Amino acid sequence: MNLFPLIVAALLGSASAAQLTVLASADPAQIHVRVSQDDWFAQRPDAPGDSAALNLLRNVARLLPDPRSGAEVVCLPPQGQAVVVFTDAFGYAICQFPAVPVGEVRVAVQGASPVQVTPPDFSRATRITVTDLDDTLIRTGVAQGRALQNVLTANGTTRPIFAEMPAFLQHQATLGPVVYLSNSPDGLLVSLEALLRIHHFPAGPLFLRDLLRESAAEHKAAVLDALARTTTARLILVGDSGERDPEVYRRFVQDHPGRVERVLIRDVSTPARLEEVQRLFSPLEVPLTLLPAAP
Repeated sequence: MNLFPLIVAALLGSASAAQLTVLASADPAQIHVRVSQDDWFAQRPDAPGDSAALNLLRNVARLLPDPRSGAEVVCLPPQGQAVVVFTDAFGYAICQFPAVPVGEVRVAVQGASPVQVTPPDFSRATRITVTDLDDTLIRTGVAQGRALQNVLTANGTTRPIFAEMPAFLQHQATLGPVVYLSNSPDGLLVSLEALLRIHHFPAGPLFLRDLLRESAAEHKAAVLDALARTTTARLILVGDSGERDPEVYRRFVQDHPGRVERVLIRDVSTPARLEEVQRLFSPLEVPLTLLPAAP
């Protein structure tokens, strides 16, 4: 595949155009955005026939956007006054409303098409399922040491998943909202949204990490704490043993007694790590279920 025309097109893109991305927020009174220089190459849709080289170039473009600092972001709710904020040095901004907006909020920045977004409303939920992505829903090859290579050279239409997870989460969605909480960088938002869509995972907010300002543990703990603070629902927590999900979930169980219904952890690491995970939860009065590793 000749990539030269694609690279030239990306380099010759309009210097004035902007890319507005609305990111998930666990606080329904906030809207989080990222503004970057528009990059046609990064916005090229994922397709099953894309080569590894094309996937690599596109993923790098998405992971390393050119941020727009000082960009004016206007968030206009259906009722009440608009909130005006400016992006920081990394292109991020937060619109903070005095109360949770009811209905769609129009988010606009000069040089980009406006976005209509409805803040998630979990006020009536009695259960919320919170699930990790990598090594929990998506097979990354972490045990074989190929996780980074597989992420960069694949796309949302070609990354393999654990086959039982769409049906499991579809069932969970009948009980209450499903929330996706991942340590993947927010530059992979478009690709991960495509993966969730083509495999028929239930709709739900997708919380990704700002790699420059959040550690993995801080990111997940902050989202979980916000859900505990802004809802009364009990949580079902789904993760894997390859990262620090068990430690983050254990801490949440301890800090928020009675808020966790059960924990499910996929075994993707060593027998010693699995024993450690079981020891972490053995003193707690929360059921622990182990999900099988990939064959």
